[in-house]
Amino acid sequence: MLLNFFDVDTATGERSVELQVGDYPQLGLQSDLLVVSAFQGHYAPVPRTLLGRLHEAYGLTLSELDVALDLRSSPLKAWVSAPLDLGDQAPPSRFKRIAVVEGAIEWQEGDLVPWPPFNRLFSLLALLPMRGISCATVASPLLGSGNQGIDALSHMPELLEAYREAFRHLPDLEQLILFDKTDRHLSVLGEAIDSALARVDAQDLRIPLPSDLPGLERLNGLLRDRVDSRKEHSSVLAHDLSELLDILKGEQIAPIALGIHARRVVEQLVLFSLRDEPDHHRLNLNRGIRLLSQRGADRWLISCLHQVRCFGNWMGHPQREGQQRHIQLVDVLAVLSALQRVLEDYPWLIDA
Repeated sequence: MLLNFFDVDTATGERSVELQVGDYPQLGLQSDLLVVSAFQGHYAPVPRTLLGRLHEAYGLTLSELDVALDLRSSPLKAWVSAPLDLGDQAPPSRFKRIAVVEGAIEWQEGDLVPWPPFNRLFSLLALLPMRGISCATVASPLLGSGNQGIDALSHMPELLEAYREAFRHLPDLEQLILFDKTDRHLSVLGEAIDSALARVDAQDLRIPLPSDLPGLERLNGLLRDRVDSRKEHSSVLAHDLSELLDILKGEQIAPIALGIHARRVVEQLVLFSLRDEPDHHRLNLNRGIRLLSQRGADRWLISCLHQVRCFGNWMGHPQREGQQRHIQLVDVLAVLSALQRVLEDYPWLIDA
């Protein structure tokens, strides 16, 4: 379950930090790299730990993995596995490699990052492109917050700033996903995100949805129809579509979750529609919508695409002083209506 997120504006484009709560294998997260922490040389799959869960769900044992990059003898005290084949029957969360951050975990006054494991992780990520290892999306628990005994409730604001700094120095990193079994630790970090974005509504805001809302069943059907059995679209799109379906099942809606998942669905459909464009991989959602407009897409469709984009940005961007506003039911209904029009018209008619 998505708890919170924020976008990081950098010279290379928007990237994001995302907080997810739940059983990792079942969260449906798609990442290039899964990060775990461990005591030096101790990789036993202890029950009720992440290592234990990886062994139960994927049959993985760290000590049996092939190592592609070994930096255990360096100050980083980390290593990265060779590419993994999880098989077709693996749980919904998928990852291509595992990175293991080892060693004692202590914070000392003057450290650049409150938790040295994250400091070492960011340094490791900076090295990977030079070794030909691509890691645009990284999933990580709060390193050391399990059996290693870190005080996960300390230094949250400093940690948030550390994430921002990491994105500024890691141009290849597009998305950092932090996850935990419960929201005990992540909710504190989420509160720091709310404060940093100057949100007037907290991460736990829920807006009741009218039970007799016209068109809601149709929107559910459109979302289900977009789950592509031919695998033409990415598994990331399937995950976001499933998350939206889950959001709409409830009697209340979490605006933050609605914002990011709706924006992602629209972004992936826009970029897929422009896959014949030169350098299409350099497009983002805003530029993609403008390009669709230039290629003759319907103006009402364009306005709906922008409405979904702007709602997602509202949920994930800092709010300017004097322009903060509370999220109301009318805002939720507006974005749901825009999303329905976007899906109703897909595939969109555009000039070749």
